Amino acid sequence: MQELPSKGKCVYCEKEYSRSGIGRHLATHFKKIEQDKKTSKKAYHLKVSAGEMFLHILVANSTTFSQLDAFLRAIWLECCGHLSSFRVKGKRYYDDWDSNEYGEKMSWQVGKTLTKGLKLEYDYDFGSTTRLDISVINEYKISVPDSILLLSRNEPLPILCEECNKNPAMNICSVCMYEDSSLFCKSCSKKHEKTCEDFADYASLPVVNSPRMGVCAYEGGVFDQERDGIWKK
Repeated sequence: MQELPSKGKCVYCEKEYSRSGIGRHLATHFKKIEQDKKTSKKAYHLKVSAGEMFLHILVANSTTFSQLDAFLRAIWLECCGHLSSFRVKGKRYYDDWDSNEYGEKMSWQVGKTLTKGLKLEYDYDFGSTTRLDISVINEYKISVPDSILLLSRNEPLPILCEECNKNPAMNICSVCMYEDSSLFCKSCSKKHEKTCEDFADYASLPVVNSPRMGVCAYEGGVFDQERDGIWKK
């Protein structure tokens, strides 16, 4: 699939910016908030990306990796309760595993690890793995009452049906997605059912605004669902 234009709205002013511009724009809000609302508490601006899809989030210093894991699962990943981990400078953070044998536990606070410019990797599901790249864009003296604030998320990508190349894709075939055309509009989905028994049986999954689309049994996130739907022309 060709690279698609990606843009997101700012949580503070609701203006829309490109994938490359939204981070710089958010920084202007952070500087003003630091001046207007003085606090000694620290927060981190994180960018989470997977191809054209992205999240910008503000994470409080006291937030645990477990809380960050839960957030990523809820908005982008959770389908069947798979295991997950973060990897930072060769060290892994797991949940409910023996920290002495496998790495640190996710109960570790992010403020003890994160610094400006740090790169992290996150894996969900160690079988059909979805990998996310996380960058620490900057640190700020800002209070985040609920630990994690969603700052921006890419709007649904303009994904067209790969059969007719005219209508927005509504379904993806989880069997054909690695070898052949797999994204179909409503009309072309009915045609594909006649040639792919698996699609008619179990392999039809919805097109959703997530890098987990088409994998395992994923059908969308459990919050911010206004952006989970398909792109509308």
